[in-house]
Amino acid sequence: MRIPILILTVFALGACSLKPVETTYDQEKDRTSFTTQPFKAEKQNKEIVLVGVKQCPGKVICSDQDIKLTITHADRFSFFKGKDLGMKTTDGKINLNERDYKSTFDLKSVAKDGTSGVLTEKFLIWVSEADFRKAAHAQETTLFIGDYSFELSSEGRVPWQVLLDRERILEVMEEEQRREYGQYQHENKEKKSEDVRKKRMVSEAEESTWKLVQDSNNPEDLRYFLEQFPDSPYAVPAKLKLKQLERE
Repeated sequence: MRIPILILTVFALGACSLKPVETTYDQEKDRTSFTTQPFKAEKQNKEIVLVGVKQCPGKVICSDQDIKLTITHADRFSFFKGKDLGMKTTDGKINLNERDYKSTFDLKSVAKDGTSGVLTEKFLIWVSEADFRKAAHAQETTLFIGDYSFELSSEGRVPWQVLLDRERILEVMEEEQRREYGQYQHENKEKKSEDVRKKRMVSEAEESTWKLVQDSNNPEDLRYFLEQFPDSPYAVPAKLKLKQLERE
């Protein structure tokens, strides 16, 4: 009896580790992508997978940005092609006319009925953030593909809500990511300013002290300078002059 319980525990921990929204940064394009966890919906043996992506320039959590919504279906035969697409919520309808259709066929993959060959279809839809927010927070949301209607559960739409909420995105980030994306921006700004001030003060003190001791014939002056500023670029000439004075 312990083994099944252990297996269930492992699965539960695995499920908890899934983030509702993943944050990835493309350094080459200087762009951040916020991607929702895949959301599966099924109706009459037809399964679709929905994923929302928000892309922001740089390392920021932007707003008022169109959401790239992909809807995928994989089976032996075509399902999407030629069908109308729409979304209805308790807060109103959403226009899904701005979309692209793509398909790929993999002969090596096995379909649900066990036969070889899987056709993967994908709708790529650009949805305004206002409409996506409507779909995410509505009490009921239904996606229509032709004569099929897929009820999008409120639980499945939670990642969509996270995607639209800056504070909730920060909550699911790693600590280092939270620092990079601005949770501690004010703190970092103050710390950097303080560090710059300290470096400037040390540099000015170092410069003025060196001007005082560089022509001195007293070894103690040079020793004092080396104690105070051991990493100074003037440390090398100071050591050379100190050795010279000690020999004399």
